Parts: sequence; C-alpha cells; structure tokens
Amino acid sequence: MSAFDEDLFLKGLEQRKATLGAEYVEKNLAAADDFTRPFQEAMTAWCWGFGWGDDVIDGHCQTKRA
Repeated sequence: MSAFDEDLFLKGLEQRKATLGAEYVEKNLAAADDFTRPFQEAMTAWCWGFGWGDDVIDGHCQTKRA
C-alpha cells in the first residue's frame, strides 16, 4: 500500500467491485506490476473511495454523473 489512507482504499475497492464486478477488479489488480500498482491503488482510493464513495450524493445521482 502506498502513502495514502488504507481505509479510503478499502472503501474505494468495495465501491469499485460493486460497480465494475469483483472479477474484473481483482483481475486488474492482480495484473498490476511495480509501475502500475501505485496508479491502481491511487485511483481506487481517490476516485472510487473519495469521489464515488462520498455519501453526500446518492448512488442514483452518481450514475447520472458518469
């Protein structure tokens, strides 16, 4: 895990799997190498955990943003 909040990563991972499917997400994380792993971790934490994981905007509205 890189230098960001692991709780945010786990929240993002849950959201990412719920949206894209666990098999797809696990396949991509497993295929990550030393160069791409930090990117996968950062995007999962910040985009999926912080952005999409924000409870201020409900899931129905979030799907309209995408």
